[in-house]
Amino acid sequence: MNVKSFIKKFRSKTKEFFSDEYGGNLIEYALLVGFALFIFFIIVGVVTSLLDWTVGLSNDFFNLFG
Repeated sequence: MNVKSFIKKFRSKTKEFFSDEYGGNLIEYALLVGFALFIFFIIVGVVTSLLDWTVGLSNDFFNLFG
């Protein structure tokens, strides 16, 4: 396989990818990934704040007796 045929094939494949109407486009994929990361970080933030809250309560509880 020579370089010219590789470049030609690469161009045709990228053109098919960006013009494909059924597979979605790059902007839709980027929005889906961004939304998934947004929800993920919200969930992680809530869980870590709950963990910090319980650790703070347990420290206060043990400081009452010692």
